[in-house]
Amino acid sequence: MKNKTKLTCIFAVLILGAVSINAADEANSFAGSAGTKYASDYHRRGDVLSAEAIQAQVGFSTQLSGVEVFGDFFTNQSTASEGSNTDEATLGLGTSLFGDRLSAYLGVYNTDNSAESDSSLEGFLSVSVNTLLEPTLSFYQDTDESLQTFEGQLSYDVDIDIVNLGLAGVLGSTDTMAIKNQTYTALTATVSRDIRDDFSIYADISLSDADNRTNETTWGLGLSMNF
Repeated sequence: MKNKTKLTCIFAVLILGAVSINAADEANSFAGSAGTKYASDYHRRGDVLSAEAIQAQVGFSTQLSGVEVFGDFFTNQSTASEGSNTDEATLGLGTSLFGDRLSAYLGVYNTDNSAESDSSLEGFLSVSVNTLLEPTLSFYQDTDESLQTFEGQLSYDVDIDIVNLGLAGVLGSTDTMAIKNQTYTALTATVSRDIRDDFSIYADISLSDADNRTNETTWGLGLSMNF
């Protein structure tokens, strides 16, 4: 296991231990989520990492002394002959500002890609405005290399009787070892239906583009649950 991943796992164990203690005292403050999905392709920051993939995700959030503690683990496993497998872990803290008008998040983001010789550990800062379209600005800084990512996102959810419709748009600029300031965009529409209060099914379709390739359409089918 790579050193960066070891550090992140140790951090995760410490956080999860604190969460377990807190959850025992304030069970209502703990929230968990899990899901799985089939994806026609997996794009990350404009790069096409794999085609025909099975994905899984699990996450948690809880309150510790008025501060949100959250974590998430995501894996993308390619089922095609070409493409890489990716594991991504996020740990962070969040808080509300100016009477809940703004939400700010700070944390670390670790990525392991089977096609790369080393993992990538980044620190991030994200700010969301709690208003129409929920504009969010995020900044990522690699801890080893002088690589940065800036990303903006807008989202909107509509309840249409039997289904929920979610719309999201992303515009970002990222540095890689090969390309500086690569611009990427993505537009995603998601249709979901609640089977129970804590369980839903969904389908999504995305149109993505980047400086180093032409635009592509991807789609997926998935299940998600909250606990």
